[in-house]
Amino acid sequence: MIANFKSMLIDMWDIVENGNHIPFDKELKEIPRNVDTLAITYERSSQVKRNKLSLLTHKHEFFTVEEGEDIQYMIGCFQTILNEFMSLGITFDNYDHIDKILGSLSRNWRPRVTKLRALKNLDTISLEELVEAIKVHKQ
Repeated sequence: MIANFKSMLIDMWDIVENGNHIPFDKELKEIPRNVDTLAITYERSSQVKRNKLSLLTHKHEFFTVEEGEDIQYMIGCFQTILNEFMSLGITFDNYDHIDKILGSLSRNWRPRVTKLRALKNLDTISLEELVEAIKVHKQ
């Protein structure tokens, strides 16, 4: 993140750390500033990261697909959760994604999920291929 800000504008990171306000005393001398809350929150706070991770883990564990829910919408929601995990440096392998999606489908999907598991190699199938297979089985 620091490199990104510095590449845009050399003083940008200073603004993130110290804010856009330069404090002066009565004699118009610059007052030294502490590191800004924004920098602490997004670069240095492990507590914030743990809280985000806890929330994401909860979202991931309880991810479900409601009956009649659009498959593309469902995959978009799931992909958002995965992207947030990746922003925290946590990744899953492809099999975990596929298994989670198949396990999140409603009870009415159980026979089709069993068939998909038997027909497709879940270790090599992509997320896009799974979506197409689900769409085909839905019709």
